Amino acid sequence: MRLYTFNFEIQTLLEQFVSAFNDIIIKRYDNNKTLTSPTSGNYVKFVYAPKQRVYETINTPAPGGITLPVVAVNITSISRDPARVFNKIDGFAANVGSGYSNGMVQKIPQPVPINIGVNMTIVTKYQADMDQIISNFVPYCDPYIIISWKLPSLSKNTEPYELRSEILWNGNIAMSYPTELNNNQAQRLTAETSFTIKGWLFKKMDETIKKIYTIETKYINQDHTIPLTAAESNTTVANNEPIEDFNKGELVFIINNNQENDSIFVTI
Repeated sequence: MRLYTFNFEIQTLLEQFVSAFNDIIIKRYDNNKTLTSPTSGNYVKFVYAPKQRVYETINTPAPGGITLPVVAVNITSISRDPARVFNKIDGFAANVGSGYSNGMVQKIPQPVPINIGVNMTIVTKYQADMDQIISNFVPYCDPYIIISWKLPSLSKNTEPYELRSEILWNGNIAMSYPTELNNNQAQRLTAETSFTIKGWLFKKMDETIKKIYTIETKYINQDHTIPLTAAESNTTVANNEPIEDFNKGELVFIINNNQENDSIFVTI
């Protein structure tokens, strides 16, 4: 925790969530269900705020303020998801650079799976608006959608790594209708539902390093002789050199004279 770690994961996931829903259009129809002007419809406004803030803004309108219909979203919880912890692998190495041609890699530590709870509040003046908004997202959240985002710290690569996160709808919409209104109070219809974004939080990522392409080794038989020539074994020693001439701590391989596959390796 002494290392500063911030990769905009939560903000990115919430932006992707809003982008997935922020194209809802409502249209107007007369009593004969005939489309009226404007026939192209109007986009529904999305805001990031709890419903109480939306109500307060609507009750005290100001120039440029919120108008109906509106959809408000806000984060309600963040929790670790143990169901997506499969192993204790320390992470993986990702290629970096333009076209991955520079041979550089970066270690990505194992991220923490998190569930982000998001509440959605829909406020409209007309029932037809409410019906259209619900009809715009429910058929496609059956019961989830998938969003795509880039692996943090590698997002500027020419070929970034893609992450895919599930947005799970809870399947319920709670409707609320006004029961008592005075002469100065406008009618408002409210619907509430919630979603769970299954994302990740990443640890501090290491600096980029060079790939290891080759490891030089020396192969010896069980009778302590070199089975290959110096050129074939990638060494400068002569054939049949005894094992005692190798340096201490050098990695060598023991292979059987009959060339069976049950080879072992030792360090001396």
